[in-house]
Amino acid sequence: MKIKTYVFEDLKKGMDLLKREYGPDTIIIDVKENIKYKTGKMCEISVAIEDESEKDDFDSKAGRRLAEKLRDDIIKQFSEKIGQLESDIITDRLKSYPLPLRFIYDKIVKNGFDSRLALSVISEIYIEIGELSNQSSKASFFLKDIIEKKIKISALAEIDKHILILGPPGAGKTQTAKKLEIMLSALGNPFSLVSYPRGEKSDGDHGMHEKDSIEHFYGDNMERLCAFIDRDERKKIIDIPGILELQKDAADRLKDVSTIVVFSAGSRDEKIKNYLEIFSKKDRKGLVFTRLDEEETLGHILSNLILLGENICCFTTGTGISDIIMPGKDTFYKILLEGNRWRRK
Repeated sequence: MKIKTYVFEDLKKGMDLLKREYGPDTIIIDVKENIKYKTGKMCEISVAIEDESEKDDFDSKAGRRLAEKLRDDIIKQFSEKIGQLESDIITDRLKSYPLPLRFIYDKIVKNGFDSRLALSVISEIYIEIGELSNQSSKASFFLKDIIEKKIKISALAEIDKHILILGPPGAGKTQTAKKLEIMLSALGNPFSLVSYPRGEKSDGDHGMHEKDSIEHFYGDNMERLCAFIDRDERKKIIDIPGILELQKDAADRLKDVSTIVVFSAGSRDEKIKNYLEIFSKKDRKGLVFTRLDEEETLGHILSNLILLGENICCFTTGTGISDIIMPGKDTFYKILLEGNRWRRK
């Protein structure tokens, strides 16, 4: 395939001529209007067409490679054109908003928030307060209000079931489990923390870890863990290693639990989405994002919570037991407009 560009006085007539020439499924790569020529303003239409010179060589490896490369180039050009068109539309739309709203848009996008969501947010602010959005204080107040409505917060202190901690390797599950146990106990909702360090022992015993005073379960199968949990009436936080099959087994076997899924702050859209899809959402209490201090910006976390429709339980920074940041509209506002205040320097 190759790309050819044609020039016409009228865009519609040009499209019709090309479709008659190359068929109704003609691939339009690019369209440019109001291009200055000596004869006046014209339009340019670029199309992808079969290259006759390639047909004889198509069955060869080199021919197939060339054809695939050309198709990839066409897709790339088409994607870039769509991206540029979207950017142009957003730029034009932003011009219609008062200056404080344009400032909010630029700031939250700079701090990692999704650009489409950012446009939607300032649009909602403008719909809500109209010309009052010319006042920065009013615009900021309603930004807090709208973000708070979009992100649901799970009340950890109200959990009355066992808590199952899930998440990919290296997300900070064990530290999060310890922090939650201490925080919930301080809130008058005590839990017993149970760790499952697979492979350390195989006798199904359990005991108190001298260093961190955390009750550990040692065993080589999930039946023993479930039996151990059933024997004790205390509510438990169950810390499962980041082995996917082990986590799936625990999620399937353990009944009447609330699951909390832990991700590092650096986790991005697809990784989070794909991991969550492995587990049922039915008993999911929400998400925890750790290591906020390691990221330059944090707006992407709020974007993911909105786009995925997931609740947030809390955020954590560092490895300290007390390094818990509770979510709320003020926290969301700081993330969006002030950047990452917790970043390690």
